[in-house]
Amino acid sequence: MNIDKTTLDNTIFLVDDDENILDSLKDIFEIFGFKTQAYSSAVDYLRELDDRQGCLICDISMPSMTGIELLSELNKDTHLRPVLFLTGVATVKMAIKAIKLGASDFMAKPVSPNVLLDKVLNAIEKFKPSLVIVHDYQTLIPEERQVFDLIVKGVSNNDVAKQLDMPVLSIEKHRASVMKKMQVDSLPRLMEKIPYLKPLGESLECNNL
Repeated sequence: MNIDKTTLDNTIFLVDDDENILDSLKDIFEIFGFKTQAYSSAVDYLRELDDRQGCLICDISMPSMTGIELLSELNKDTHLRPVLFLTGVATVKMAIKAIKLGASDFMAKPVSPNVLLDKVLNAIEKFKPSLVIVHDYQTLIPEERQVFDLIVKGVSNNDVAKQLDMPVLSIEKHRASVMKKMQVDSLPRLMEKIPYLKPLGESLECNNL
């Protein structure tokens, strides 16, 4: 299978307490040309978390911290990687919880290398809009982020001005700048981008709406 270089720039992060499974997963993705980084626990992954672009494949049933607990923790802050769960103990309830928390996919072990690769490639492709929109959001200055948080709640310019103790003219300028940087021309278009900001976690106020 030919995979484009841009996709291969993603690192595949692997978390599983079974060393044999980690070695097998590393072999699968390295054969296809990916760089990999393996961790034997969710705690280790959190400890070494950085801003490299990639995809996380995680077991669910692990000591110290489960995969579900890891995803809940990641949701508290910025995590710019799609998350796929690979587990030997799969239940519908567990799958629903994982997807509600933002997992891109949920797979039961064993899974064939080709199926796993397809799932990862699909997750990386679907995550690309989030990377672009998150980047746009991160160009907003603090005042613009304050305005953003309020206007997506439907607060009028006059009320935003009162809440932030700024002149209405300043709010209008910040609002126009938000629209330009987020590459939209209306509030409904801006609202459409909110789901793609989920990787910024609970620290982004609109993710708690």
